Amino acid sequence: MTFRPFAPVVLCLASPLALAANSAPQPAPFVDTIPPPRDVDYPGGTIVLKVDATDLDRAIMRVEETVPVAGAGPMTLLLPKWLPGNHGPRGPIDKLAGLMIKASGKVLTWKRDPVDVFAFHIDVPEGAKALDLSFQFLSATDSDQGRIVMTQEMLDLQWDSVSLYPAGYFTRRIPVTASVVYPRGWRAFTALRPTAATGDTVRYGTVSYEVLQDSPVYAGKYFRSDDLGQGVSLDTIADDPKYLVIKPDQMLRHRALVDQAVKLFGARHFDHYDFLFSLSDRMGGNGLEHHRSSEDGVDPPYFTEWDASLTDHNLLPHEFTHSWNGKFRRPADLWTPDFRTPMRDSLLWVYEGQTQFWGYVLEARSGLASKADMLDALASIGANLDIRRGRDWRSLDDTTNDPIVSARRPKGWVSWQRSEDYYNEGLLIWLETDAIIRQGTNGAKGMDDFAQLRDERRRLRRADLHDRGCRYDAEHGHAL
Repeated sequence: MTFRPFAPVVLCLASPLALAANSAPQPAPFVDTIPPPRDVDYPGGTIVLKVDATDLDRAIMRVEETVPVAGAGPMTLLLPKWLPGNHGPRGPIDKLAGLMIKASGKVLTWKRDPVDVFAFHIDVPEGAKALDLSFQFLSATDSDQGRIVMTQEMLDLQWDSVSLYPAGYFTRRIPVTASVVYPRGWRAFTALRPTAATGDTVRYGTVSYEVLQDSPVYAGKYFRSDDLGQGVSLDTIADDPKYLVIKPDQMLRHRALVDQAVKLFGARHFDHYDFLFSLSDRMGGNGLEHHRSSEDGVDPPYFTEWDASLTDHNLLPHEFTHSWNGKFRRPADLWTPDFRTPMRDSLLWVYEGQTQFWGYVLEARSGLASKADMLDALASIGANLDIRRGRDWRSLDDTTNDPIVSARRPKGWVSWQRSEDYYNEGLLIWLETDAIIRQGTNGAKGMDDFAQLRDERRRLRRADLHDRGCRYDAEHGHAL
């Protein structure tokens, strides 16, 4: 072997850049094998979804799902990721467990997508007519695991937690028939309407996957249901029967909420509507809007300690308003064809801000709170925003990104960071809009006229379509 004493010297003299150049990897390409959604009917047929929600001790929902297929080959199943009303990608993928997929009794191998972990790839074998899925939704048993949705007295079944759907299609074009086994003696409430009940099993009519996700279920051991008129019901479940006592005057105020809302918006864009209302300090509170229902959860003494529960009186007016503002009419960049396509939140100052405005208006007009209470609340909102120093560097428009940026986690310096200020600062924008309209019309018009004008245009369009012999799709707002 030849000895080269100068070699280490040469290495020492080499530049750091030259040494770094010895390792220069290139990025591995991202290959998206998940088919994009198309506005065509799902060719396989109707999905059959069965949920067993009786395991209260372990807070586990068991799922059996049959997904018909049109042929052999690659297929992708998705768990909903971008959930309407959450304004961010918060599908409960961490709670899915025990996934098994079979075809003709044979277990198939599935592979999670390496980029989108909400997607599962399988190869459908020749001759298979359907995929038989089974898995569990392991709901939170402690608040540090997420919102608690199952207790010994009640449950909140959100369909995005207990179903997968085939990629490649608008969710409104995928039909689903669902059934649920509930704990014995419980009553279930949902915007879906049952077609059959056998023992504790309730079967619901076939709807699109989009409608299914928009129709959650509240079920409970202690319950009552009250007709509020206009096709609206107040479906209440509670930790204890003592919380279900509603005084006649309180019921009149909730009926007035419905009357005032229909009068305000000048139309009713639902065939029926269910307030899914939980009074609990065991199941997590909630406020989530849907087109024909809302998930509403407050502390138990909402009715029994009426004056002390004033801060909760705004929840139902706010969520009910969303049936018109947010569901029937939705900002264009918030609408997506499936639950994988990212939502863009730039117009949340309309979606939530205007809803916040109408929520306060309807709360006062219905008598759920007094005019003085509402004026005090508005003054408090204005004073709080006036000293919020985060407004020095962060615009209201940018706060619409907050549900994605911070995922609604607590903040240590909220005055400087800002939070989801599009709610209350958005409210003030629409309050000022009302003042501008009133000033410009010498008090003849206001935001009420704006609310009804939008639906008046829709009614005129419907009348015109009828005169031309066209059918009209009331849900999506266009001619058929």
